[in-house]
Amino acid sequence: MCYGSEFVSKALLSWIAAQGIGTALIEPGKPWQNGVGESFNGKFRDECLSLEWFRSRAEAKVIIECWRQHYNTVRPHSSLGYLTPTEFAARQKNPAPRHATGRGAAVSGASTPRPVAPRAQIGHMHQMGAVSN
Repeated sequence: MCYGSEFVSKALLSWIAAQGIGTALIEPGKPWQNGVGESFNGKFRDECLSLEWFRSRAEAKVIIECWRQHYNTVRPHSSLGYLTPTEFAARQKNPAPRHATGRGAAVSGASTPRPVAPRAQIGHMHQMGAVSN
C-alpha cells in the first residue's frame, strides 16, 4: 500500500497551522457542506465534460475555456438574479480587489462572486478554428 497522500496531507496541515492559516474542512462523504462547489461541479460535468470526448489535453483546454467563457459571460444564473457572473460583479458597489479571496475579501470589501476560473492561456479559440458556433 502507498500512504504518500496521507503523509503529504499531514505535512500540509502542519505547514498551514504553522502559518496561522485557518481552514474550512468539508467532512468526507458530506458534499452538502459545500453546496456551491457541488452545484458548479454538477453543471460543469453535465454541460461540458459529459458532452465531449477530448482527444488531447490541448483540445480539452480549448473546449473547457469556451465553456468557461460562456458560463461567466453569456449564461444567466438564477442565483444572481438571472445575470451572468461578469454582469453581477460589475454591478457591485464595493467589489473586493481582484487578488482578494476568502478572509482577505471580507476585510478588503464586499466579497463578490467572480468568474469561476482564471482565463486559460490558449489564445483565441475561434481564430484557431477549434470551436465552432
